[in-house]
Amino acid sequence: MALWLPVSAPSVEAPALHVQSRSALRARPSRGSSTPRSHRSPVQSAAVGFGLAAFARHARAFRAARAQGSGASRSAVSLRAARIDTFLVPGKMDAGKLAMAVAPLAAHIDLSCLCFFGLNVDPALIASVAGGALGIHGMCPVYIADCYGIIGWDKKEGKNVEMMEKGRGSEYGKPGGQGGEGVVVVAFRGKEHGGGGLHMVVKAHGKAELEAVEEGVSYGGFAKACYKLEHSGDLVEVDEFVVSSSVPSAVVSFDGDDAKEVAAGTAKKLPGAATAAGYFPCFCRGYNKYEKDGVEPEAFAGSLEGVPLFGMFAHGELGPLKATGAVAVAAGEAPQTEHEQHSMTSILALYA
Repeated sequence: MALWLPVSAPSVEAPALHVQSRSALRARPSRGSSTPRSHRSPVQSAAVGFGLAAFARHARAFRAARAQGSGASRSAVSLRAARIDTFLVPGKMDAGKLAMAVAPLAAHIDLSCLCFFGLNVDPALIASVAGGALGIHGMCPVYIADCYGIIGWDKKEGKNVEMMEKGRGSEYGKPGGQGGEGVVVVAFRGKEHGGGGLHMVVKAHGKAELEAVEEGVSYGGFAKACYKLEHSGDLVEVDEFVVSSSVPSAVVSFDGDDAKEVAAGTAKKLPGAATAAGYFPCFCRGYNKYEKDGVEPEAFAGSLEGVPLFGMFAHGELGPLKATGAVAVAAGEAPQTEHEQHSMTSILALYA
């Protein structure tokens, strides 16, 4: 149930995203250079058309009014429990198309982190949307992964869709991905996504070791490259980023053909229904295993109907030992379990 309070009432800000690396609690610049490699994003390129510009002005005015304790922009705001809003923006991409899809997120006052998983989309274009007229990079950390393939919830199709880089996997004797273009948007909302015992770990291939966070349960994998959008608007390449959560969750690693049964068993580890799921399969799975796209997402739907997936095809996957089975994470806890870097494995993380 939503609790409605006047904007002028005191509000509790969601803490900054817990970004953890092995050497320091921050995103690390790429190794091999004395300074981070930066990409200046076009500041106004996301403001495409009068409607988007007007929306962005409204969002900025609302945030400013909230910070000043004024009720000028809205008479009330909704304070809700932690949630993950995620969706796929498929097809040929431009700043206007992506901005119109992302714009509603700019009005939320409880954003803890915004992540983008892109396939065949220039990270600078994504940065121009989040860091342009929408100004989301001033609200919360913004991270971008350039991926070998992506998986996300297609609102129009009403189902989870996967796509993989054309020919990816053929270097290992597989059929090769069938191509595609798109961006998966993942908005972590609420203070419960500012730290905790569940960690989504995304690392740039060849630039960092794929290791679990010391405490709690980690899942994720290698992307082609990782970026952070700085408050200045610069897009800086980093070795890794980590999104930590304290909501009830469960993580499993599997390499068989029993995706439906695995998802059902993992869901039983939750105290309630799953609301979103992180999914990181090896790029030698998907089309390269089944010679058909969407096999595992469709199998998950048998027990996770309507639950949106978010994630990417990885070049090395991180998760608990397969022999351990599904590992549950209670709210606010950080259970200890063994992890390993997998190959030809799928990692599924359910969030309650």
